Amino acid sequence: MSDHLFLETITNWQDWGRVFQSIPAFTPLAQEICRREGLPWHPLSPLTPGTNGVFRCGDLVLKIFFPKESGLDPEPDFHTETAACCQAAAWGVPTPQPVAQGMISDKYDFYYLATAYSPGIEAGDWLATASAAQKEQLVEQLKELLTRLNRPALGLLPDRDLKREARNNPRLEKLSPRLREDLLARLETLDLEKPELVHGDLTGENLLVGEDGSLTVIDWADAHLAPAWYELGPIAFELLRGNGRLWRLFAGEDPEGFVERLLDCLCLHDFGPDFLVQWAQRLGRKPFATLGEVQELLRETLQKTN
Repeated sequence: MSDHLFLETITNWQDWGRVFQSIPAFTPLAQEICRREGLPWHPLSPLTPGTNGVFRCGDLVLKIFFPKESGLDPEPDFHTETAACCQAAAWGVPTPQPVAQGMISDKYDFYYLATAYSPGIEAGDWLATASAAQKEQLVEQLKELLTRLNRPALGLLPDRDLKREARNNPRLEKLSPRLREDLLARLETLDLEKPELVHGDLTGENLLVGEDGSLTVIDWADAHLAPAWYELGPIAFELLRGNGRLWRLFAGEDPEGFVERLLDCLCLHDFGPDFLVQWAQRLGRKPFATLGEVQELLRETLQKTN
């Protein structure tokens, strides 16, 4: 008879992917975390899946990070998420603050993070049925939110060689050789000397819209110290889904600057290649062959009224 609370076997990332959303698998572990932290226990319910086990527990959200046996080290993600979330909240960014955090040793060592549950609709779903005026209000709110978030935070997160990571990004293999060359050439010209705190993943899943239309930011595991324009890829392609009218509203009086910084983001962002592949697929067009093609279509999109 095992004394462990978590009974599943994890030896690789596929094992983790098989169990990370399983309420039966994580309930005993979650109960023990709540007991240790003095948190009220409620039966777990599912939340939008991501990389980690994320469950609602009454008025709390409990995130249980993948163990190192999955093949990846959870410690950097854990420390990044807690540090970025706390700093953003201190700056007035609407985000659920941690109420408990730590590590529990069981069959595996599991880092965990408990935050207050924020009611709301995921922004992606909300935008699908929102009026034009509501969409515009969301964009304006987001711009104001970013003025509070994107500011220097020296030492908050470990230094990373973002250009080196971008050069070695395996997702580049999804692109044509010429486009790959174009992205890497532009990458070398980028000025990364004044990094700021960025969320890095402001998609339709990581922004919640409350009943009053207010925004809440969740899931800080992809936070970076990087130029503020690092936010643009997820916002333009995942949150706003290539909507030219909303892009134009976000760009304000500098649409060409928006295009140039979005191109920069595509070179540096972990998911830059994926944004390009998926955008072409959504448009029903052939894959992009050059960065010039991308630039031209970005400009055309900004002129659209959709």
